[in-house]
Amino acid sequence: MTFAARRSVAQAGINGFTTPALMNGSTAIAYIENVTVNSSGLFVAVGFDSSGAPLYATSSNGGTWTTPAAMNGSSAYGQINGVTVNSSGLFVAVGTDISSFPVYATSSDGSTWTTPAQMNGSTVIAYMQKVTVNSSGLFVAVGYDSSGAPLYATSSNGSTWTTPARMNGSSAIAYIQNVTVNSSGLFVAVGYDSSNAPLYATSTNGSTWTTPARMNGSSSYARMTSVAVNSSGLFVAVGYGSSGAPLYATSSNGSTWTTPAAMNGSTSSAGMRSVTVSSSGLFLAVGIASIVVSSDVPLYAFSSNGSTWTTPAAMNGSTTSVSINSVTVNSSGLFVAVGFDSSSAPLFAYALL
Repeated sequence: MTFAARRSVAQAGINGFTTPALMNGSTAIAYIENVTVNSSGLFVAVGFDSSGAPLYATSSNGGTWTTPAAMNGSSAYGQINGVTVNSSGLFVAVGTDISSFPVYATSSDGSTWTTPAQMNGSTVIAYMQKVTVNSSGLFVAVGYDSSGAPLYATSSNGSTWTTPARMNGSSAIAYIQNVTVNSSGLFVAVGYDSSNAPLYATSTNGSTWTTPARMNGSSSYARMTSVAVNSSGLFVAVGYGSSGAPLYATSSNGSTWTTPAAMNGSTSSAGMRSVTVSSSGLFLAVGIASIVVSSDVPLYAFSSNGSTWTTPAAMNGSTTSVSINSVTVNSSGLFVAVGFDSSSAPLFAYALL
């Protein structure tokens, strides 16, 4: 995309995000949970409708979206929570079916999807949350089981999955929320334990994991919801504290973490739900001004080093109640966030920062 084209798309977001708007004007219920973008700049968002049927929507520029549609026309329950794409352009989504069994779906173009199917035919309860892929094409999905124990599953092609298994066999409660991988192939997952203390786990191959441990031994309330890594290998996790205050933590190796701290010292309610990083190294987090959905205001904050953050600000000054759940960025630095409004209609917002 040329600079002129990018400027045309993101004109209103040059200095911040646009006000969240309906995808293609749709007011249908669509709980949009996650978004990714391929190397060609195609954004793909996933989620589910009021009956739990799996949904997707696409955009070639971040500003014009298709109406969320059922994957392969499926009306079966398939609560899709996460999506990623490999270097060949294969999109892979993960989630949970009506029986709480782990499911996946794939698409080579973002629009033609397989019907969500159980991972390895598994009937193990597994709430799969997010998925990532390394440079060799290994997909790794994470989540937790019915007792809250941490889970992972792997696939070399997006379609043939291992049965979700516990990280290092751990039976301790570890609500794993997200996962990323650096250029060397180190997978890092984050979440929180039964006391809401911040957790991380690492793996060099996607299959052999450390037992989830507390970040810097911290016992403070810090629900870590998302993690990203820059080209230099700096991992940054975000989340929120007991009052909803926006939190971040950093690690240069995935194992030694800072204690989660408030972004710019902010004590305001600004629960961060997702973080991404641009090719230029700009970390950007999105979230909501309250952890109570009925009164949420969409927020964002950014950092050039993962540690010095702006105070979370409302997207274009919006005071509308929405739930912003995920953000990604393309190679041109166009950030795109997705979620849904107070009526559960699908939303997007974008910014060129």
